[in-house]
Amino acid sequence: MAVLLTGEAQNSLLPLLLKRRLLSPTQAELALQIQKRKGEPLEDIIVRMGWVDEVEINKLVGELWDIPVFGEGHLARLEEKLLELVPESLSRKHVFLPLWRQEGQIWVAMSDPFDLVAIDDLQRLTKHQVKPILATAERVLAAIDEVYKKKAAREKEQEGLAGQEQELQNQLDVKEDLLEEMSDFKLELDESRPDDEDEEDANQLRIHAGDPPVVKMVNFVLVRAISDKASDIHVEPKEDGIQVRYRIDGSLFDLISAPKRLKSSILSRLKILSGMDIAVKRVPQDGSFSIHLDQQEVDFRVNSLPTIYGEKIVLRLLEKNAVLKNKLADLGLGEQLEALFRKYIYRPHGMILVTGPTGSGKSTTLYTILNEIKSPHKNIITVEDPAEYRLPGIQQVQVKPDIGFDFADALRAILRQDPDIIMIGEIRDMETAQIAVKSSLTGHLVLSTLHTNDAPGAIVRLINIGIDSFLVASSVTLAIAQRLVKRICNACKEKYAASAEEKEIMGINKSERVFLYRGKGCSKCRNTGYSGRLAVFEVFEMSAEIKRILLEKSGMDEIRGKAIEQGMETLKACGFRRALEGVTSLQEVLATCIEER
Repeated sequence: MAVLLTGEAQNSLLPLLLKRRLLSPTQAELALQIQKRKGEPLEDIIVRMGWVDEVEINKLVGELWDIPVFGEGHLARLEEKLLELVPESLSRKHVFLPLWRQEGQIWVAMSDPFDLVAIDDLQRLTKHQVKPILATAERVLAAIDEVYKKKAAREKEQEGLAGQEQELQNQLDVKEDLLEEMSDFKLELDESRPDDEDEEDANQLRIHAGDPPVVKMVNFVLVRAISDKASDIHVEPKEDGIQVRYRIDGSLFDLISAPKRLKSSILSRLKILSGMDIAVKRVPQDGSFSIHLDQQEVDFRVNSLPTIYGEKIVLRLLEKNAVLKNKLADLGLGEQLEALFRKYIYRPHGMILVTGPTGSGKSTTLYTILNEIKSPHKNIITVEDPAEYRLPGIQQVQVKPDIGFDFADALRAILRQDPDIIMIGEIRDMETAQIAVKSSLTGHLVLSTLHTNDAPGAIVRLINIGIDSFLVASSVTLAIAQRLVKRICNACKEKYAASAEEKEIMGINKSERVFLYRGKGCSKCRNTGYSGRLAVFEVFEMSAEIKRILLEKSGMDEIRGKAIEQGMETLKACGFRRALEGVTSLQEVLATCIEER
């Protein structure tokens, strides 16, 4: 994207483009019409239409307004002290990067040198007059990524994080000692420090975030979560302190708590690690960081949310290489369903939909399918929000709704990239659905997710979004509903005879002798009886008979009934089968799987 111009700057640029014969009068008129209709910056229209490239645009703007154009030599002059003075969040907000100071002036790479609000914010913060250097938004953001990432790395190195990995591991079993040490530790400013974190400035928060008990507690929480295979960490402020819980196999467990005087320090420590602005407390923020531990590399995706007692922080744990090991056989489909999957995932076109609520493992199933079918001879592109895992050999695109780059925009661009296979993180609206359906009908294999209760519901959902039933019948080949159920702990699993009531629930003759399994609870499973999770599936195949029913615009019950008649195993039926196999309990299946119609 070219430099963003507004008002007078745009009006001055157009005559210069015409004078230099870089733009024809017809093109200029068309650009003005598009701008009037869409409100899009004029220079973006000109660049997007391919009439003038953005490098030439920037040269002209620099010449027109006597503004230097950004180059590598400018970045080399960057003063690192300015990064301490100007928060990264402010640089990203206004898309500028302060470079150096000289005689009461500060030279700044800016995507919009006419942004008076940005200039005013920077002048008030630095007490220097702003001198702009012209750069594209992409170049500025890339420079911000580069310099602030280096800054964060230096901070982590100074804090000694790189050398603490072994120390972190040693703290797995010292919870009581850690808490005792924390309770005995007295901050020098304890008596004068206010309990209200809003009264502390950023410098105080940064200092207290490095206090020994704070560092030890945060390290303990992170390592314990990795060791116990937690999926999320919840750091929850309370009126009298802070509570930390973590989610394992879908359930939350208390991990540790801390007194009120350490609350703001612990939250600040996590925000510093995540690259967030510790001075910002009243709006949500997102951040991330990584930890190497025991030959594992774990990414933490972090989000803060203001609450009445302070900021709640949730950390999502993502093992970087977890999904790279997954193969279709690892999903636990069974021979019949695995053969059905393979029948359709290797087809050159069609649409495969994975449905279920948030946290049901839909993304893992899609990544596993991509791992199975990826090839040097196939161009595979995904569009996701967010792109949680990095998949080698696959081009991944992350949508950015805050700048207007949504799923539909990404798909339109992807279709011009000659894809063979497209994976869409989620179909949310009619425009995305229309593009996905058309793509599947024009020689592309499309994978995506929907939020529906069961597999046939995906068909109805597409029709409700606004897709014609004949297009749905022609495009969708497979719809998969799934749930995650807890796996019985092998260390304490026990076998027992199913009761008459349990047999009735599963539709088994009461006179038949049937055995089920459960976990008694032990130290290895935190006395829950469960360890790990597995998926149960409902796989709907678009057969010729179901296409006919769909084209007759029959209801959901007819479609589902015909699918079951043709052999579709429902979620509950799949769950009952896994319970009889001894991998999960009947109680877990009944608690997790939806009621059948």
